[in-house]
Amino acid sequence: MAGLIKNNQGFLNQWHELFDSSIPTDIHTHTHWQKVEQLGLPTCKHANWNKTQLNSLLAHNFTKAIIRPVSVAKCDSLSITFDAYRLVFIDGRFAPALSDYNTGQWQVKVEQSTKRQPLPAPIYSEVFLHLTESLSSETTRIRLAASEIAQKPLYLLHISQANDAQNKLNILHYRHHIEIEHNAKGQIIEHFVSLAQPHFSHFSGARMTINVSDHAHFSHLKLACEKSTCYHFAHNDITIGNDAIVHDHTFILSSGMTRHQTSLQLNGERSDVLLKSLRLPANQDISDIFTYLEHNKGYCLSRQLHKVIAFDSSKGFFNGLIKVAKHAFKTDGKMINNNLLLGKLAKVSSKPELEIYTDDVKCSHGATVGYINDEQMFYLRSRGLTHKDAQQTIISAFAKEIVDTIGHQHQIVSDIVLKRISEILQNNLVTL
Repeated sequence: MAGLIKNNQGFLNQWHELFDSSIPTDIHTHTHWQKVEQLGLPTCKHANWNKTQLNSLLAHNFTKAIIRPVSVAKCDSLSITFDAYRLVFIDGRFAPALSDYNTGQWQVKVEQSTKRQPLPAPIYSEVFLHLTESLSSETTRIRLAASEIAQKPLYLLHISQANDAQNKLNILHYRHHIEIEHNAKGQIIEHFVSLAQPHFSHFSGARMTINVSDHAHFSHLKLACEKSTCYHFAHNDITIGNDAIVHDHTFILSSGMTRHQTSLQLNGERSDVLLKSLRLPANQDISDIFTYLEHNKGYCLSRQLHKVIAFDSSKGFFNGLIKVAKHAFKTDGKMINNNLLLGKLAKVSSKPELEIYTDDVKCSHGATVGYINDEQMFYLRSRGLTHKDAQQTIISAFAKEIVDTIGHQHQIVSDIVLKRISEILQNNLVTL
């Protein structure tokens, strides 16, 4: 343990050098850097981190990403083609030349260095959140004004590049803040991709804070499709007012190590939240997701469904907590985590929890972990499907429950998810 602590201190020193080189800094970044130093790197003794091993991450030397231009053709090849307004970010910075000038009802403003305005305090503090806040160099503020109904989704494409040196790991951060005002309605789609050669990698930190006001409808969709050699740590906060509807879907389809956290506060009455995620770790990937939901007012409904399809020797972890405050009467909360193992060495751990401080509520949670059902395989094989086609059919049906509630982008996301499943199966014939 002493060696691990020494190694962790070395990493804090590396990050401190990166922070010192981020000139000019401001009170916001200094405050968050102090939290990084106070919290330190998590170890197996920290709650919610006891299953996530950071050893492979700690084997790298972090370096600040050098911005390199990306051609329009390359950007277009990485972009999803659909009817949306596109904003492009390269290595943590906004790229106006690759972005749409017209963003319709969406108002977009990019704040840099000391000109950045104050941002909301975190709902649930953790070290990588504070790392992104302290090392990010700009903030994208996005506003959908009161009573506006966005005609098209806003598509945020994040392109991260690796360092060509074998022993260097580019570290880069994306910071966005979203305001969905009273009675407004819109959808934002986050997409993360890499420009990385095999054996080269990057660390991308992402943080988004979202305020959904009274009577607003907001949908958020995240697709993380970075290279399998890369690291992706993200933390989104969503605060919700009265009579609002929020849908949040997260798809982690690659990256060697990912940790995504969504923290929510239901601060008004009669609001509904739908929170879903699907992860497809393969090979020796580690994929960790954590949700934290506060029901602070009464008469709200929350539904959560999280799934992992773990291939090969990969590992998946789920931690979820629903917390019901003292006066949040008539709360209706449900959290389910279902997991499918597709490798003899694949592992999934699940820890759904409830913390309830009032009566007159309806809350539940549940979790399952299992292999492909033999009877299902027999049924499909007896109807002429090959072993691999039968597997793909079962796996796709397992994923369908997450994809089906996306809405207008259902077919596009479904195609991306099914393509990824097919790619994994082509490389790995699952035998159990």
